[in-house]
Amino acid sequence: MMKKVLFIRPDTREDGKVWWCESGSEQVEYLTGWHALNELSCHALSQQVCLLLPASDTIFRQFTLPKKGISAQAAPFSWMAEETLLGEVETLHWTVLNKKGADVDAVAIDAERLRHWLTLFAGAGLKVVQALPDAYLLPVSEGGSTLVSLEDNFWLRFSPCSASESDAVLLPLLMKSHPAGDVRCYGDAPQGVLVDEHLEWQHPLVLIQPQWQRCRVNLLHGEFSTRPTRSAGFQHLNTVITAAALLCIGLLIGPRVGMAWMLTHQQNEIRQEMITVAQHYFPSLHQTTNLKYFVGQNIGKAKKGVFLQLEALNQIKQSLPALEINNVEY
Repeated sequence: MMKKVLFIRPDTREDGKVWWCESGSEQVEYLTGWHALNELSCHALSQQVCLLLPASDTIFRQFTLPKKGISAQAAPFSWMAEETLLGEVETLHWTVLNKKGADVDAVAIDAERLRHWLTLFAGAGLKVVQALPDAYLLPVSEGGSTLVSLEDNFWLRFSPCSASESDAVLLPLLMKSHPAGDVRCYGDAPQGVLVDEHLEWQHPLVLIQPQWQRCRVNLLHGEFSTRPTRSAGFQHLNTVITAAALLCIGLLIGPRVGMAWMLTHQQNEIRQEMITVAQHYFPSLHQTTNLKYFVGQNIGKAKKGVFLQLEALNQIKQSLPALEINNVEY
């Protein structure tokens, strides 16, 4: 772990505030807009930057490794988390936060999103040597939760290894979705949130520093260990798409709660159907999570039946690329 870094926490909005401070300092300052990042290129720590990723850009999950012989870093997390995520999972970049026995806590970020931030900083003359989810570094008691405000939003830290960011409207719903435990709040809590311990407000970039000193996590590994740059034109397009998506989310703040409930309900129905189908073909299958993995294991053990016929059909299809299968009945 480096001894001294420059903490920089950009806003998800292009014209939002970019908070920054030196490690070991309580003096926090800000720039306005991503374009102002180059003002820090002359800073003495410009080549030792710790990028604090907005927790809203990340996904936290807890896994139980299915069998011995799979290392935590090599585990197929995207495959294992597929049932609990909406959208593409193959583009997620996973990092292990904690491992105890077969239980693993991990965080994911879309690879293109992380690449966007690294390219943005490199273009401003800043070298990122470490990247971490911002709210993950907040102090938290065992089994509890911590929240602290940063202007209109709240950083949230949940024990043991989860974090998030929310506005005051959705915060009460988000708090209810996590297990009960002591809730610690730095500063004023929004209406509807019960707090067990009130503490004086501190800036989040000051609060995170004791935990950062003990943290050995870095999202910059694998394909990101060398921090390559990408096409500026592509990154500009990604910025435009992201800004448009965030604008839509802001306009839909009311209906989104109802939409989230509907999607969750549909997801639960689909999961139950998957469990029913899996147990129909494999009566000895008792698992209800990571179905894709366990069904794949059982298919591999099958000696006869439709699954072997489907595998044979797939081999025929691969040998005849022009062949298109529209329907299969059995």
